[in-house]
Amino acid sequence: MTGTTVLGMLFGAALVAIGVLAAALADRIRCLKIARGIPAIPVVESAELLRTTTVAPAKPTRAVRPESKPSPAAEGGEDVITALIAAGYKKPIATEATWACTAAERATIESWTACALRRCARGGMS
Repeated sequence: MTGTTVLGMLFGAALVAIGVLAAALADRIRCLKIARGIPAIPVVESAELLRTTTVAPAKPTRAVRPESKPSPAAEGGEDVITALIAAGYKKPIATEATWACTAAERATIESWTACALRRCARGGMS
């Protein structure tokens, strides 16, 4: 081994050690906050965060058609839409792609999400 290879390995090992120590220190700080009664910041899933932070306008600026409500068999559609929005798709495209999936594709939340993702990648209803 050459000197630069050994030096690179030592540098990499030092970075790993620093990362492990930083993680241990962060865990220690979290435990101290919990022991003192300081509330820890809760971990929020992105879908839940989007649901809680979305605010509807107080008064629409134009006439809005009421959206049709999905049947009870379509439960989970909002989760699929939220997941697609979190993945970076616009809400109208995500909504259109989600509700365009067939009943067979809606059998499980995973297959429904995969179907809607394929439709989003093609541009919606395609």
